[in-house]
Order: sequence, then structure tokens, then C-alpha cells
Amino acid sequence: MDFSSVTKPLSDLSNYVRPDGTPAEENPEEDQIIEFVTEKELYGAIPEPVPANKVLPDWYRKLGQYTDPDSRFGSGNDRHSIASSTVKRCAPFMEAMTLGWIIPLPAEVQFKAADGYVEYEWDFSTEVISNHDLAQVGGEMFPNHEWPIMKFINQWSMKVPEGYSALITQPMNRPGLPFTPFSGVVDIDRYFNNVNAPFMWTGGEYEGIIEDGTPIIQVIPFKRDMLLTDGITRPMTEEEEVEKERTQNSLNSHVSTYRDKLWESKPGSRMLPYEGEE
Repeated sequence: MDFSSVTKPLSDLSNYVRPDGTPAEENPEEDQIIEFVTEKELYGAIPEPVPANKVLPDWYRKLGQYTDPDSRFGSGNDRHSIASSTVKRCAPFMEAMTLGWIIPLPAEVQFKAADGYVEYEWDFSTEVISNHDLAQVGGEMFPNHEWPIMKFINQWSMKVPEGYSALITQPMNRPGLPFTPFSGVVDIDRYFNNVNAPFMWTGGEYEGIIEDGTPIIQVIPFKRDMLLTDGITRPMTEEEEVEKERTQNSLNSHVSTYRDKLWESKPGSRMLPYEGEE
């Protein structure tokens, strides 16, 4: 599947000129974009950050829209079963996977993990991974203390308009990698520096090469003053009970009710069309 026609590439502001003729670098806060910048000697030599929907995993690309109820993974034992939709038609799953940007591994790394130790090496001229002290997460109190804590050295710094932060997290809905980055929120409008990515080793016994370009973290910019900060709890009203029942009946009557009737496109989510759709 070629998604180039429905994705938006990163903007290179070095040559970008506004309609009024003003170069963008003179007042970049006017442009609601995120810039990824790196040292001149690395630019063009390492994989660039890309919109998250441009690096979908192969298993997801090959996935059909509906399940086969007669397969061993389906619900063929249920006489009322019909083909149900897969996560290919699940808007929440897709939106989490495609939201924001992916920062990739800058160089291939050879890993060898055994007996609670992880060895790694690369031929790249710049540091790619470093170790963290397990005591920083509580030592043996930490649930994954059998394996070390490490850190990806991110070669990209980010610039955003004033008032923007970023959720920096593991690539969402992308199982299969032997590492799991920690999540964090960084006020990148004030912090211009490389934001490195500490991670847990979750691959167990492993030996192999992780290729350059492999997604390592997902960056989701958001405006700080748009967050909901107050909340309450209360019992449901009679009107809300009716509304909830109506929603449940709608979900039962149409296999993709949320995607087709309730979901709304959001700026930056880059929801993709499915095969055969425009």
C-alpha cells in the first residue's frame, strides 16, 4: 500500500517562505509545525523522523479488514458468529498508531541478551546507546529488574511554537520489538536539546541486529493550555442511561459504528484510507 498521497512530509523550514515573503526562520512561532534538527554532519546521514503513518509495520499493512470466523483465531464455535472487523478498521487503534511522529534508530545495532545481561555494539561514529543505573528505578523493586535499563541517544532536537509540549513514548500498537521505552512529557518549547529515550529490555534472551530506521520513540506534540484539568464523579442520569443503551445498540447493529458514524478526524492524527478506498 502506497500512502504517499495521503501523508504530509516534514517541512524543511530552511527554504520555506510565507505567502507574505517573510522567511519562516525569522519568526517560526507563527507556523504551527514541529521542526526536527540535527548536527550538520549527521543531517542526510541518519534516518529522519517521519509521520507515524509512514512507517506502519508489515503485519498491519497485510492485515485484512475483517476476521475469518472459521479460522482457529476466529469465533467459529459460536453459531451466531459472523466476520468481525479487525484493528485495521478500529479508529482508536489506528489513531494511536499514526498520531504524531516516529524517531527512528540512527544506526544498526547488534544485540546479544542472555542471563540478565545485554551486550550491544555498532559501527556508527556517534554513541547510539548508553546504560542507566537500575537504582534509578528502584533496583530490585522495579518489576523488570532482571534486565538492565538503557537509553537510546536521540540525535534530533525539536522546536515547536510557544505553549507546546510533547508526549514522548514507545511506538504505540507496535509489538515485536525487544525493548520498551519509558514515556515522558517534555516542554520542548523551552527545552531545546536532544531528548534521549531510556528504555527497558523486554526481549528476554535475544541475539540479532536491529536495523537503522527501526521506530524507537513516538513524539506527539500537544498544546498545554488545552488539557482538561478538573473532573468530578457522579451517578449516571436516566437520560444518560438511555443514551448509553442507544450507543450499545448502535454498536451491535453495525460492525464499525464508531469508525463510520462517531469518530471525527483530528489535526495531526493522519487517519489513513483503507485498501480500495479514496
